[in-house]
Amino acid sequence: MHDEESGAPAWLERLDHPADEMIRVQAASLPELFERVAWAMFYCITDMAAVCPATARDVQVNAPDRDALLVRWLAELNRLHHTEGLLGAQFRVLQLDATGLRARVSGEPMDPARHTLHAEIKGVTFHGLRIESTGTGWRATVLFDM
Repeated sequence: MHDEESGAPAWLERLDHPADEMIRVQAASLPELFERVAWAMFYCITDMAAVCPATARDVQVNAPDRDALLVRWLAELNRLHHTEGLLGAQFRVLQLDATGLRARVSGEPMDPARHTLHAEIKGVTFHGLRIESTGTGWRATVLFDM
């Protein structure tokens, strides 16, 4: 289900924040939350309808705790976007525990003829970061430095 006006899925909420981009994402499970937050990050960058899952690659990150793991996961995807032009389209968490994540990322290189960039994410911050159980699933709030 998508928001008719913006094309955003119902599980993604863009929050008001001066100069930066803050999002809140909901999911039924923790792995799905990590997948959806990654998708939402690329949604902030480009029109996701134009991005195809043409090639896949495995990504692995480790961190001392769950919050740092989410930041490191997103920072690694942002690094791949900046250094290789990767636009992610699909994200599948293969393994997730308290300090490690292994996932398959499908997407394609940025093509100026087909992809419009809305914004550039300079970094993923810990400011305002929240990962919480809702009783019926999980919710994350993330701030991107634009």
